[in-house]
Amino acid sequence: MQARYPDVSEEQYRSHYLNVDIAQCRRVVLVAMWATLPLIYFDFALRQSGDVFLLLMGAHAAVFLYSLWLARQLPQILNAQQLDQQMLRWVWVALAVTLAGNASRPADYFGHYYIDIWIVAMYFVVLPLPLRQMNPPMVGFVAASLSILFLYKHAPAVSYTYNVALMLLLAAISGHTISSRTHRFRRKTLSAEQELERQASIDPLTGVANRREFMRISDCELKRHTRLGKSLSLLVLDLDHFRQINEAHGHHVGEIVLVEVTRRMKRATRSYDCVARYGGEEFCVLLPEASAEDAGKIAARTKATIIAMPVAVSGKELRVTATIGVATMLTGDTIASILKRADADLHKTKQSKADQPDAGKQQEPAAEADKVA
Repeated sequence: MQARYPDVSEEQYRSHYLNVDIAQCRRVVLVAMWATLPLIYFDFALRQSGDVFLLLMGAHAAVFLYSLWLARQLPQILNAQQLDQQMLRWVWVALAVTLAGNASRPADYFGHYYIDIWIVAMYFVVLPLPLRQMNPPMVGFVAASLSILFLYKHAPAVSYTYNVALMLLLAAISGHTISSRTHRFRRKTLSAEQELERQASIDPLTGVANRREFMRISDCELKRHTRLGKSLSLLVLDLDHFRQINEAHGHHVGEIVLVEVTRRMKRATRSYDCVARYGGEEFCVLLPEASAEDAGKIAARTKATIIAMPVAVSGKELRVTATIGVATMLTGDTIASILKRADADLHKTKQSKADQPDAGKQQEPAAEADKVA
């Protein structure tokens, strides 16, 4: 069965391949630029010197200089829209000069149609521009070439004219088809890459970031907050007696509890906080631009949200509690050191719970389900 991945937007697609497309367009422009030199000799061999030859030589020289300028400008382009505009102007100019050369050659000469057929096929294939933008100049070029063929050229036989026209049309259709499938393949490849990256960065059960992704995001945020001189805090949350839930009710129930706790954590935290499953029943929450006071409030709200209601599973209600450790960034901190302090605060809180006079009641197995009313 063929795998299906979420579609990527046009902006994502063009942005991802922008550098590759710029390099490809530059190669095409350079090849076309150097190809103008043999075309000048080709026109000279057909008609020798004369006014028409001088005009064509001037047109080819202009295309040569334009291509040289464009080849130097392309690496400086910053977005796909600029690339499309620059390349489409160049395509229109290059095709117009080609058509002018075709129209000026002898009526009984058909050799240039070999080049036209190659241009029609290759421009579609090698230029990585959207087909909706490539269609107008290419369709216009094919229509103009066919007009010159039927209205101006004198073939030795009618079949010769129709064969040339057929080859020109087949080249256009083939180039368009190949280009369409190439764009489709690139989109599917990008979509698959993004989906695989997403799957590699999230916890498959809860849908939040996994440990590796959390460390990557945290490291970036720590550097940013250090540079801007802003506060950064972190929560470490551990579900109490979770092992007993698994032992008493099975891992399936434990997974339901983890999913529900994650949902409540996301509801209690801010939209730009990073919630991650760090491992087993342990979660981490990165709190950008949060002071120690802010972190304490968010931790209290998160804990209250988790314990507010029992988790309903298979007709039973499980009381779930959690312990949270809090740490705020200090000068010279790393993510590892902040995590270590938050983990230490977590264990300190757990120990203080155990030392309370009614600890025995508080530490009754959380796996014991309330009877259904």
